[in-house]
Order: sequence, then C-alpha cells, then structure tokens
Amino acid sequence: MKLGLVLLVGIGLIGAGVGYRQYEQHQVAVAQQKEQAAVKQVKQLKAAEKAKRLADKKKQLAEKIKADPFSKTESTNEQITSMLEADNFVGTALVVKDKKVIYQKGFGYANYDKKLKNGPRSKYQILSIQKSLTAAGIMQLVQAGKVKLSDKLSKYYPSITHGDDITIRMMLDMSSGLQLKKAPEEALPENQVVNFAVTNATYDAKKHGVFNYSSINFLLLAGIIRQQSGISYQNYFEKNIIKKLDLHDTGFVIDGYGKNGTIGYQATKTQVNADYTPVASEPESQMTYELGTGQVYMSAGDLFKAESAILEGRLMSASNVEILHTRTATSPYAGGLYRVDAGTLRSHGMGYGQESAMMLSNDGQSGVILLSNYWRPAVNIQTPMAKIYEEMMLGNLN
Repeated sequence: MKLGLVLLVGIGLIGAGVGYRQYEQHQVAVAQQKEQAAVKQVKQLKAAEKAKRLADKKKQLAEKIKADPFSKTESTNEQITSMLEADNFVGTALVVKDKKVIYQKGFGYANYDKKLKNGPRSKYQILSIQKSLTAAGIMQLVQAGKVKLSDKLSKYYPSITHGDDITIRMMLDMSSGLQLKKAPEEALPENQVVNFAVTNATYDAKKHGVFNYSSINFLLLAGIIRQQSGISYQNYFEKNIIKKLDLHDTGFVIDGYGKNGTIGYQATKTQVNADYTPVASEPESQMTYELGTGQVYMSAGDLFKAESAILEGRLMSASNVEILHTRTATSPYAGGLYRVDAGTLRSHGMGYGQESAMMLSNDGQSGVILLSNYWRPAVNIQTPMAKIYEEMMLGNLN
C-alpha cells in the first residue's frame, strides 16, 4: 500500500515536472514572441521616422526650388544653371520655347571613372516615358484600321482571364485591372517575353475600370503591335520612330549605347551630393522584359523631337492625338502621358540608376526635359522641371 502510494506520488511529481517544463517552455515562447514583436515594432517605427525625414527633406528642397524667383532681367542660362547646380543635378537639361532651344547643358559625369562628362548628346534610358511612344504606335495602327480602341483584349490574347472585359483603351489608360505576378529570370526574345506576360497575367476586379499603374498593359500593347504590323516591336519602333524622325541618338539598351552612352549611378536614400558610387546594374533579363515599357535610350534632343512630332500630328492625325491624350474619368493618365491641365502634359521614369522627366505644351512647341544618370531618392527632379516650365510659360525665360 505504501509502495503504491509512493509510486502514485512519484508519478504525480513527474507529471507535475513535465507540466511545469511545458508551462515554462510556453512562457519562454510567449516571451520570445513578445520580444520579436517589440523588435519589429521598433524597426517599423525607425523605418517610419526615416521615411518621414526623407519626405521632409524632399519637401524642404522642393519648397526652396519653388520659392526661388526667376527674373526677366537675368539671363536664362544663369538662372537655370544656378537652380540645377543647387539641386546637384547630374545629367542633361533641355529647354525649348516655341520650337527654339533656349537652354541645353550637361551636368556631372556620364562615366566618372573615365572622367567623361554629360553633354547635349549624352544618351540616357528614358524608362517609362517609352510608354508614350508605344501608345503612339498603337494609335498609328488604329489610324490604319488594324486596331480599334474598343477592341477587347481577348481578340488578341484569348487565354487571358477576363480579356472580354478589357479594351485597348483601358490598357492605354492603365485601368484594365491587369498585373504581372512575376518577371522572367532570363533574357528572352520578344515573342517569348509576350508569351511569358500572357501566361503570368493576373486580374484584379477591384482595380478594373480605375487607374492602376502596371507595366503589363504596355508590354501586351507592344505584343499587339507585333501581331498587327507583322514585324517585331523593335523593328516597328526603328522604322516608325527612329528612321521616320531621323533620330541619331536613340536605340535599344540591349544593343548597347555606343558613343555618348551614360552609366547609371545609384545614390543612398538620403544622399543629395553625387559621389558616383555605386554603379547601378541592369541584368539582360530586365532589358528584354521591359518590352515597350522602358528599354529605350535617347538623348534629350531626340526625346523632344519624337514627343513634339507626336503632339504636332506628324505621326498621326491631330484628331487621333487628341483622342490618345484625353484623360480618363479616374486618372490624369492617358496614352502614356499624364494630363497636367488643358495645355500641359508630363511624364516621368526611373530605374537602374537613371531618371527621366519631361513637361510639354499641348501643341508640342515648348517643353522641358531633364535626363539623369544619377537617381537620388532624396531629390525629385520633377520639381525643378516643373519650376523651369512654369517660369518659361510665364515669360520669364527667353
């Protein structure tokens, strides 16, 4: 009897010990979870504070630029140069008023190691600005009767989900609801890039009919240009943009920049001054994947020449230009450009250490283009671009 009692007590003690250890392990786990949550919260707070400091810094720089008055009595060259130098701009600036170049100047280095400086003919990736040229290609096919803006996407790509609900117009205005779930990991020829996009396209009903920036729209539009023209997108671009407009500083990044090419540099999140480190990299897979959306380089002069030709109705009829750039109900974005107001359009792109920004008059006669090979998150080159454009249109630059 005593032995049984001792055994029961022993078993009870063992059970209690096991139970206590489990309780102890649970408490340790809970404590670790709380500690991890606290660490995560601290990191989130620090990230939020850093983001706020960066936003405040951008705002201060922007306000400083906007507050700097221009004067009709001072030279255009001095005023613009002073502003861009204060902004530590690296790249090429071009200002055109009534088809006359009133300012063109390079800043900083195209290649720091070789001490090659940026100049009027330096070549930069225009990045997302290319979408406006792809849109022009689509509108040329509309004018030729090969495509309709009311066409359903399913007409060209039957396998894409909800293709019957998406029109070419929606794709031009980024309101299709389409997204790409992943990017290819290797360089692919054009037809395979399009096939990859078709296979990996996803549809979000909540974003259907409202503005949602997604490059797959223009990648597929580039594919439609392939289908309906009977030649590759690159050949179509070379024939209908480069050769037709006699552009000499324009091409595809995958083929190399050649003379006057620039190297892209990537600044830290808070860096303003240029120290040209590190060099930004771009894998060949990205060069091919950005089909129709950001794979072209141009000089500032060539970019203005091309965009001006579109707006002046030299690549399509004036009525089709107006249709292409008529803003949608949910966004100022239309046909690859943002409608600022009735008389002004703008565009912007960034990536791989390069940044592009332009603002144009509706008639294509005047504009400001800033192309940079030193992307700095802490500085927005659209601010000085807008300031220069505003002062020019006010008559303070001649």
